[in-house]
This record gives sequence, structure tokens and C-alpha cells, in this order.
Amino acid sequence: MKKVRLNQFKLPQFQRDFVWNEAQVALLIDSIARNYPIGSLLLLEPSPEIRLSTRPLQVAVDDSESTLGNSLSENPPEDEDTPTEGQELLILDGQQRMTSIVRVLLNAHPQKTYWFDLQALYSSFEDERSDWIKKTSFAGVKDPTRNNGRWVRADLVTEGEEQKHVIDYFLGFFKEERDKAMKAIQKVNRIFETIRNYEVPYILLDGQEGIEAICRIFETINSTGTRLTTFDLAVARYFPEPDLRNLYERARSSHNLLKRFDIDGERILQIIVLIEKNTEPSRSEQLKLRKEDINKNWDKAVSALVSAIKWAQSECGLEPRYYVGESQLVALAGALADLEPKKQQAFLVEKRDKLVQWFFANVLQSGFRATNYRIFIHYKSLQKLLEEGQIPEDDLPEVKLDLESLINLAKSDNRYKAIQALLRRVIPEDFYSGSRIESDVLEIHHIFPRSFGGKKKVDSIANLVPLTSESNQLLSNRNPSDYIRDLKDRMGINVANHRLRNALLPIQFTPGGEINPLILSDDQYETFLRERGKLILEKIKEVLGNRLAENPPDD
Repeated sequence: MKKVRLNQFKLPQFQRDFVWNEAQVALLIDSIARNYPIGSLLLLEPSPEIRLSTRPLQVAVDDSESTLGNSLSENPPEDEDTPTEGQELLILDGQQRMTSIVRVLLNAHPQKTYWFDLQALYSSFEDERSDWIKKTSFAGVKDPTRNNGRWVRADLVTEGEEQKHVIDYFLGFFKEERDKAMKAIQKVNRIFETIRNYEVPYILLDGQEGIEAICRIFETINSTGTRLTTFDLAVARYFPEPDLRNLYERARSSHNLLKRFDIDGERILQIIVLIEKNTEPSRSEQLKLRKEDINKNWDKAVSALVSAIKWAQSECGLEPRYYVGESQLVALAGALADLEPKKQQAFLVEKRDKLVQWFFANVLQSGFRATNYRIFIHYKSLQKLLEEGQIPEDDLPEVKLDLESLINLAKSDNRYKAIQALLRRVIPEDFYSGSRIESDVLEIHHIFPRSFGGKKKVDSIANLVPLTSESNQLLSNRNPSDYIRDLKDRMGINVANHRLRNALLPIQFTPGGEINPLILSDDQYETFLRERGKLILEKIKEVLGNRLAENPPDD
């Protein structure tokens, strides 16, 4: 508490704001009163190697009338690992707990004052209830008690100043029953003594571990499970100039595409590393960027990234719901960033087929994962494409995908999302309505519905087709043979067959109006998947060319 008064505890800028509700605050204080463990704090002592911009705790500490500093300065601890007076400490983990404790036990809530209900402590503390912790909606109240002495201001307990009020209340409450009064006083005093003597364990990092180790420790120990991103760290590293958080939010406001695809600010920093340093855009390299590097290249990097995403949408079928190829898009943005807008467009048009092949050859790899190393490899490959007109063979990996693998792809497999993008690319129109499928009305339709026969492979990629939301709602759980016949009846055989071919549906209508082959019944579902899977593989082959190492399926 003394160190809070001295403003020694600070929060790195990457920490979220205080978000606990009153029930969580009360449960924490109640746990302290019962001497229950509340977890340890993770503290960092800043060093020249780790420079982070900080902000204070969200509390309203007033030390003008406090004797807390004097009372805690007697007999200072001799443990060399104990933080010394005046030493600034950053709270890496434990902000919610620390802020809650300070707000209650130092009367430091910006809008409220906390009180301890003496009667509730005496009568129902054993019931494991926390309703003895009260609050009023006025901050910094100086009155020591409320409700005729029944409520004692919570911060008085920190220094033992509540004892007189405890005695007065219970002597008055029990009147002539002095023995009961003394037992009540002793019971409540023991609870307050537990609060006063409670020790919160902490882990102190001396800052010599290095930024990578600090990040790893934070991510491992953070009780909220929130991952500390490189961009969070960069925000704290550079604040207030440049204010990366503000730059990032402005970019998202100006370019809705960044918001729709939920692009992390780290991608922009990675692009700046590529164009400024021509090296792997690792976390450490991003945090070594000079402020002038960021200010000079930020807008250029944002614009190039937006161009890269727009290209991937129009040429590769990329959408937020199946966002893949992030490392390729960062690399492509890096390659575009130093080109004038007209040259950017010319490059994307002239090298379209090579870029599409490169994109899908990488995202259709089993176990694909974006890494800083891969980003740099992609970036160098695109520089080769710009300079020499070819992408190196080692950045056009062979894709191993056969019919059985395609049909049985799990939804969690990155290739599942990649093929959804490819289907979006090759099926731009709604086969049922004939309308163009715009991004804001795009939905994925199960050709055989979930309710039709309880099929095990209902989510197979071969059972999916992009539609508009209106058509998807109309078709809903209908039998595919019903709505496909309906299509023929509305549009005629020729139009229906044309739309079925374009949607890669492996059926046609005969001149007599019959469906051929007869594979739209539940007992023919496996056959349908195989036939449609073949059509999808043909489209993958068109995009990849000799990079698809397909094992020919048995006829």
C-alpha cells in the first residue's frame, strides 16, 4: 500500500483497462479476509534493455492526510529481492487484483466509497458470503462510519483505525450484554487483522531476461489467458510518439477492409520491417524499428496491405470467414509498398496467374502456419518476380491432395478454408437465383442439409457451395433433388444446366427433364461427394498446374 501511495506501481500501455465488476471485487476482498490465496503478482523492474511506456493504476489515491507511509516504513525488509523504496515496478499480471485492493483498502475508487458492515461480519461471515462489503456512490468520503456506526469505512482497516468504531458499535448494539459485545469485537477484529497482515506473493523480474523472455513469461502466467501480441508491446514501447494504437484505429476507420478481416497491427509493423530493413520481420526486429521508420512508412504500409487484401479477395476468393494466407499478404504488401499505384496495378494484372498459383500452392499445404521466416521467404520471392518475372521453385511447393483427402478434410484444417476460398473464386454467382454473390450477402450452403439422413460427412468440403443469404434461406433444409428440379421448372433445362456446371454440381438435366446421374438421394451421398470432389480437384489443378501432385483416384 505504501508503494501505491508513492506511485511506484505502473501499468505498461499494452495492459487492458480495469474491467472487473463489483461481484469480482467483493469476492477478492472476501478471500483476503478469509486468508485464501488470490494468486501472485508478476512485476517487472524496468531496465535499459526494456523500455516501456506506462500509465498509472486507475485509482484516485490521496495521500495528503495519510500516515500510511510512516506506518509501513518501520523495520524495512532486508530481503534483497524485495523491491526497494522509490523503485518503479510494472505490473505485468495482477492489474485487476491490485486495482481492486487499492480501490477498496485505500478509499481510492474514482466514483465510490467502500464500507465494511460490522453486523454482517459478526452474524454471517461463516456462511461464506461477501455481502458484508458495501459501497456508496460518492468517492473520497471522509466520514469514518455510516448507518449509526454499523458500516466502517474500508480503508480504516489498513492502519487499524477501525478499532474504536468496532468497540463503540458492538457495545452500543449489545448494551448490557457485555460478554456478547466483547466476543463480537474479538471476532471482527480477528477478521480485520487477517486483512491487515495479508501478504500477496509476487514474482519480480529484473528486466535482464530480455524482451522475448518477458513476453513468453507474460503469455504463460497471465491469468486471463490474454496473449501479449507484438503490437501490444510496440504500443507500450513507442507511446506517446508515435501513438501506434491511435494510428491503428485510424487505419481501421479509414479502411473498413482491415476491420472486416480483423487485421492485427503487427502486420503493418512487419511490412515496415520488410521495406525498411529487408530482413525477417521478427518480434525483436519490429521492436527495434526507429520512430522515424514507423512515421515515414506507416501510411504506405497500410495502403499496400489494403491493396494486397483487395487483390486476394477478387483473385483468390478470400473472405473474412475463411481468412488464410496471412503471411503471403504481408509479403505481397511489402513488395507493393515501394511501387507507385499504377505500377502496383500493372504488376498485379500482369503476374496474376503466377501470383494466384503461388498463393494457393502455399495455403494448400498440410499444417500450413504463418511464420516470420515464411513471410521473408515470400517477400524475397516476390522481389524475384518483380525483377526477373519468375517465382523461385522453392516458394512454389508441391501440393499433395487426392480425392479421399479432399472429401475428408476436417473443418479445422487450413486447407478446408483455402478450398472454400477457391470455391468462392470459381463460383461467383448464386446458382439458384443467378445473382452475383457479394461479400456482404455471402453464405455457405450445405447441398445435402444436416437434417437429411444424418450423414456423417455433411460438412465435407464437397458438400458446400457459396450462395447469397436469400437463396440459402430459401433452400434451407430442402432435399437437393427438390430445389434443383425447382430450378429447372423456373429457368428451363438449358439455363439450369449452365448454372449447375458453373456451381461444380455433378449433375445435368437430360432433354427429357430427368436428373442425370441419379445421385441426389440419401443412399447416393457418398457417390455425390466423390463426383463433386473430382470437379473441385479439376479446378485446383487449373490453378496449381504442375504443383498439384494428385494421386489419381480409382474409377
